[in-house]
Amino acid sequence: MSHDQGFSRITFPHTHSFRSSFNALWIIVFFLCLISSNAVAGEVTLAWNPPSAEYGGFIVAYGTSSGNYTETQDVGAQAIFTVTSLNPGQTYYFAVKAYDRTRKTESPFSNQVSVTLPIVNARPAPPKDVKVF
Repeated sequence: MSHDQGFSRITFPHTHSFRSSFNALWIIVFFLCLISSNAVAGEVTLAWNPPSAEYGGFIVAYGTSSGNYTETQDVGAQAIFTVTSLNPGQTYYFAVKAYDRTRKTESPFSNQVSVTLPIVNARPAPPKDVKVF
């Protein structure tokens, strides 16, 4: 059975090699970029480069304190995700980690990124009962 970077395409028989591969991923391949949504306050879109073709999925973690992620979201195999229901004016910290196809082993977190959501001023209501004379 051939192995690619410690991964088996069918199973994960060498747990130690698998963990070593995830440790290497922490150093070389996780690039996380943050794109703040301008269209809607309270949303942030995250995108990242997958570590290899042998991952099972990703977990996005975030919170309002650096390094303290109080919320997590399993986003499956997609490498882009929009976090919604965030509070305007609040700073959020984000990181992503990968897991293998068996969901038994997870990578360390990626680099942390942060964003402070803008406070959007409410627009005035439009005039009512406009008439032509």
